[in-house]
Amino acid sequence: MEEGLLADVAGEHFPSLIPQNDDLRHVLDVLCAGGYGAWVVGGAVRDCILGTIPSEYDICTNATPQQIIESFEDTIPTGERFGTITVKSGESLFEITTLRTETGYGDGRRPDAVEWGDSLAVDLSRRDFTMNSMAYDCARELLHDPYKGRIDLQNGNLRAVGKASQRLSEDGLRIMRAYRFMDRSQNGVWFPDNELSDALVEHRSMLAMVSIERIWAELKRIIIGKNAHVILSRMNRDGVLGAIIGYPISLDLIDNISKLEPDLEARLSMMFLKLKSNEIDDILKRLKVSKNTFSRTKKLHFLIHNYPDANELRLYRNELGEEVLTHGDLLDSMGKNIDLIKKALQYPTNIECLIDGDWIMEKTGLGPGIRLGRLKEWLFRIQIERGYQDLAQIETALCTISWNHGNPEEWPKARWP
Repeated sequence: MEEGLLADVAGEHFPSLIPQNDDLRHVLDVLCAGGYGAWVVGGAVRDCILGTIPSEYDICTNATPQQIIESFEDTIPTGERFGTITVKSGESLFEITTLRTETGYGDGRRPDAVEWGDSLAVDLSRRDFTMNSMAYDCARELLHDPYKGRIDLQNGNLRAVGKASQRLSEDGLRIMRAYRFMDRSQNGVWFPDNELSDALVEHRSMLAMVSIERIWAELKRIIIGKNAHVILSRMNRDGVLGAIIGYPISLDLIDNISKLEPDLEARLSMMFLKLKSNEIDDILKRLKVSKNTFSRTKKLHFLIHNYPDANELRLYRNELGEEVLTHGDLLDSMGKNIDLIKKALQYPTNIECLIDGDWIMEKTGLGPGIRLGRLKEWLFRIQIERGYQDLAQIETALCTISWNHGNPEEWPKARWP
């Protein structure tokens, strides 16, 4: 590989840290051949030290954004104002960010002024946590780790770079990132040191300066995490969860999350179990969740409070489909009896109605209108409940119901409940 500019921070020989990646190597070679320095930074270095193959690689360089654009054929000015250019190499995309210095964080999220630099030491000093403040020189196989992030990784420590209070005051989103980084999946929970713990509580008001979209992006990753119940409980005690949600959440409900699969909407519905429907609407709208997350969370919250009767299991199964499994998991996590829910799984779902409007008009003489439509739905309900599979059975059922009397608005629907 091409050797680019040598970093201005000490490095430790650490051979073969980054796995072979031809697309990455091409990007680094182009930058280094141009006389620039190029280092893999942040999460990719962290993941490699932990023995995980990174899903993406971020690169920092002393080349300016314009020089990066001029060095490659296929670029996207992703965040050119802040020095980030996305480069395509092969089938891969790489974010390349110019080394920089920053001053002022008036909005609590972005620096007021950015100046391009050539110091890797300065760049690493402004990062959030020690585990993310490492860089790797692939050509020289040097690990640059001035804040002992590798030792913190080995010991399961979460520490801020420099003074924790200053790091969080620069960017309120770092509060959410801190809680997310506490969950190390199969490796358990890495708790922050005392200084960072105090700073998380002290600066929680900074979240008000962060866009709700960014907060939700971090929060949903926390909720589906392996140790979500531990992290969310801590956020609750620290007053952070309440600041985001706006309503009190019971610790026992958070503990129930550990019994559920990493299903975002199922876990949300459990967290919101004791809240009213309009309160849940308020929370989900404030978080600006997707339409699917909104509707499914509301549906599962409704299901938690409802249970099918023995005589409506076929209808229940057809209405809910595979969501019957989620319903069972939610109730089971609460210690509820789910025998009937298990029994419902033996029945079919996605049942199609055997009749149409023409068939009904031929058999009854009815014309188009509400009575026709509601009769069809009534007969469809009977078909589902009794497991009918041919028209003769539907015709027999038609002869046994009082379809020519009464208010059609009151006739049974093919719905559960």
